Amino acid sequence: MGLGKTVQVAAFLTAAFGKTGDERDSKRMRKMRRAGDSWYPRVLIVCPGSLIQNWKNELNRWGWWHVDLFHGVGKDDALQSAKAGRIEIMITTYTTYKKSYEAVNDVEWDCVVADECHVLKDRKSETTKAMDRVNSLCRIGLTGTAIQNKYEELWTLLNWTNPGHFGTLAEWTQAITKPLTVGQSHDATLKQLSLARTTAKKLVNNLLPEFFLRRMKTLIAHQLPKKSDKVVFCPLTDVQREAYQNFLEGEMISFVAKVSEDCDCGSKRKRGWCCYKTLPDGEPWKKIIFPCIITLQKLSNHLTLLIPSSVDPSTKQNSELNALQTCLPNDWEDLYRNRDSMLNLANPEFCGKWKILSKLLRFWHESGDKVLVFSHSVRLLRILQHLFHNTSYNVSYLDGSLGYEERQRVVDDFNTDPNQFVFLISTKAGGVGLNITSANKVVIFDPHWNPAYDLQAQDRAYRIGQTRDVDVFRLVSAGTIEEIVYARQIYKQQQANIGYNASNERRYFKGVQQDKTRKGEIFGLSNLFSFHADQVVLREIVNKTNIAEAKAGVDLTEIDMSKAVTDEDDELGLVKQEEKDEEDGGMSQLAKLLTTENPEELLQSKKKPKSDVIAGILASAGVEYTHENSEVIGTSKVEAQLSRRAELAALRGSQADDPEGNSALFADDESGAESELEQSGDGDGRSLRMHYRYRPPQGVMRRQFCSMAKEFGFNNATDFALVVESWTQEQRRNCLDTFYRSREVKLLERELAELKAETKGPKLERGEEETGEAVGRDVMIKAERTETGTTRPLASNKKPTTIFLSDDDEDDEL
Repeated sequence: MGLGKTVQVAAFLTAAFGKTGDERDSKRMRKMRRAGDSWYPRVLIVCPGSLIQNWKNELNRWGWWHVDLFHGVGKDDALQSAKAGRIEIMITTYTTYKKSYEAVNDVEWDCVVADECHVLKDRKSETTKAMDRVNSLCRIGLTGTAIQNKYEELWTLLNWTNPGHFGTLAEWTQAITKPLTVGQSHDATLKQLSLARTTAKKLVNNLLPEFFLRRMKTLIAHQLPKKSDKVVFCPLTDVQREAYQNFLEGEMISFVAKVSEDCDCGSKRKRGWCCYKTLPDGEPWKKIIFPCIITLQKLSNHLTLLIPSSVDPSTKQNSELNALQTCLPNDWEDLYRNRDSMLNLANPEFCGKWKILSKLLRFWHESGDKVLVFSHSVRLLRILQHLFHNTSYNVSYLDGSLGYEERQRVVDDFNTDPNQFVFLISTKAGGVGLNITSANKVVIFDPHWNPAYDLQAQDRAYRIGQTRDVDVFRLVSAGTIEEIVYARQIYKQQQANIGYNASNERRYFKGVQQDKTRKGEIFGLSNLFSFHADQVVLREIVNKTNIAEAKAGVDLTEIDMSKAVTDEDDELGLVKQEEKDEEDGGMSQLAKLLTTENPEELLQSKKKPKSDVIAGILASAGVEYTHENSEVIGTSKVEAQLSRRAELAALRGSQADDPEGNSALFADDESGAESELEQSGDGDGRSLRMHYRYRPPQGVMRRQFCSMAKEFGFNNATDFALVVESWTQEQRRNCLDTFYRSREVKLLERELAELKAETKGPKLERGEEETGEAVGRDVMIKAERTETGTTRPLASNKKPTTIFLSDDDEDDEL
């Protein structure tokens, strides 16, 4: 992952061999042999094929070693040298080792180093079985992604390094996997959350330290520039949308979508396991699941991918032709007849993502940037390559068909040639081992089910040696299966963070991985085979969690919103009604839960109007929603408070109103009406009644947005919207907090003026002064926060606190 694992191993082996780090090391083995020592260390390094030459080069760069490669034509000679004790380190690949592990294990290795050891995550794979037999006293695994999909992968890696030390897989699943996954559900109860958080801490603090050494990029943050990781939810074109809908309404998907429903025969069994085990043509329905998923992914990227390739086997062509006929019943004949025509590739209506990427590339090219474009589909990469041939850009290309030497040559050419602009790379073939620090823009064209692949791809540019800020853009087709893929990435990244450092991750999803009874929003066939044409699913899920956290009554905003949200902009003199323009597109992301921290410092840097060019480009291409991946991953103050309460409740052993701890922490309230929450304190009798209002009038939202633009020094709402689009969630919350504080002060000042105007006569002069002083003091009073995160109402107003929250509003402006 660009942290210098190779150099660290070279340094470790230098110390383990007792070397001095100078030229004397080159003669050390020979001297010890002459001195009559019968034993001398021998190390085996196993790595992916793309890294084998890099390992040899790095060892020679950082020390004096006798190294040979067990790979290719001369591998037998290298093995004989190792047996004879004439080399110190032998390097091989996982594939070569798997084929020749019996011969390799004739050597009694003192240490084996498995680079990118997540290759061994599947305990049933032939590679893992072969590596389990390695003949070595010490086993060391190197990886930046020990947990990629599930916690069982971590058990497999740990068990490989120290067989038998971590119990059986079934014991690990019961003790680790189930508590952590169930407790991370949005619907988790107090007891489940408590068990999850305590289990994570025991794992991280008690079990892992002896076997698991982790280094973060924060250690070398001073050596690296900044990195942003923006997820862009791209709209489909009209043709893509129609094709996607047609496929979902087709016979196959309609059949598969109902397999989990109760069978109509009355047996109370599921249809797919009762009377509907096969399709009408006699084929088992399970066989078409994967092809249907692949078709939906093709529809989400480029319609040309649907056209059968003339070089594919006839059975595959027939299957793809059937899918093409279903998706485009009126156009399939013309497309199939001209399937090798460049016109199909160049049709802008076939790929909504290309419309967006082409605009970004134009801007980056003018700015002197270099761009990496990753895709896990080689055929899609070839299509993009043809599209780039119609531009003036210089394009490099790399996929798994290139040999290791050829790959390195292409990378070197791209790094050294200033005229090279775009590098198209296969995610699997080029996601590991390549150093491409000449690039500072990374585009993940299609998300992978495994988040580690996309993270590894980013680190080809963002690693030691990078001198420019790196911007990552993940393109996700909104409302399609790609949103489910990306949502599962979030889920898996959160699980990994919990396993690594017991992070109190926010609980977005109701589903539980590997639990057939709890599919939630992202698991199960019904979620995969659904289409949300005019909706960004992730935005709704994040908003749902924001609202749920607020309704839990933890870490609510400190200000009294009951007055600040009144629609009195003109009376306060904050804004004049502006002509309606096209600022609506830039407002889509302002609506977030209100919290506060150093808002004044934020606004100091935002006083001057400044347009975000990237936000403008995306908005012009029809993008309605983006977010930073780093803002979604991680904890929140609310979740941290809830987790702490759950753990304390478990220590106390009982709950006054819920002895079993079986009540859900997040109430399931989907209504749009006002609701109330009674939030009790820590037993001191204090309580807080909170009111929540959903979907305030559109006119109020627009006027208040214009008010903010004027108050914070922007010329118009459009400039302000473009700046807001580039802010983090915390910055937006701080902005809202400062704005409503200012409104509250102005409202109180106006009330003071009205009181003075109403008070007349010399007998009331003293009373007037006292009233004025009291109201003046009220302006300075802030809500006090209790230790548990509840919020007391302002002393000047005992009325219920009111907060505007964004729900699933159609425009989602404020």
